[in-house]
Amino acid sequence: MSSQASPSESSLALIAAAFPGPRGAAKREVLSQALLCFNELGIEACTIDELRRRSGQSVGTIYHHFKNKEGVVAALFFVGLDEQSRAIAAAVEAAADSTPRMVAALIGAYLQWAEDTPEMARFVLLAREAVAKGPGGALLAEKLQQRYRPLDERLEAAMAGGEALRLPVELIPALILGPAESYCRAWLAGRRQTAPGRHAKALAAAAWRSIAA
Repeated sequence: MSSQASPSESSLALIAAAFPGPRGAAKREVLSQALLCFNELGIEACTIDELRRRSGQSVGTIYHHFKNKEGVVAALFFVGLDEQSRAIAAAVEAAADSTPRMVAALIGAYLQWAEDTPEMARFVLLAREAVAKGPGGALLAEKLQQRYRPLDERLEAAMAGGEALRLPVELIPALILGPAESYCRAWLAGRRQTAPGRHAKALAAAAWRSIAA
């Protein structure tokens, strides 16, 4: 067992839920230290040897469970993404009767998740491009499509009914979530002081104005 620092309780809880019990102990130790290492040093600079040193697990154990560093990155990324998606799905489902409310629910859940689990949120933002370009890219695309399907269907109906503008599909995520994601990045980096959730209403209103007919 490593004597290194540990992530926050919220991050440890997410990792433990994904890899529970005695069989998941080695994975939990590697991933908990990987979260700190990647956030501290960056993905490129955090090596397998550094993960071995911090986690107290052998290089062989790390390769056995994750195959390579890209596997560690992907496993940790999907722990965060899946929990983020669960939070978003619950909020969106509760607001399914109204397109503006659904947009607001999406943004509110996204911001609150970042506020509640800042370590994991920072890593998810850091690792997304690397995962998208790697072996996990197809799984990421599938998970995002599934996550946004209810909202996409609602927006398609809103566009058909004249409630929302007819916009290219690839433009919608940038208009709806782009500003919220930008603020979260700045807050997680320490460049903004106000917690993201405090701006949920303003960001939701701006998002809806950007797509409303």
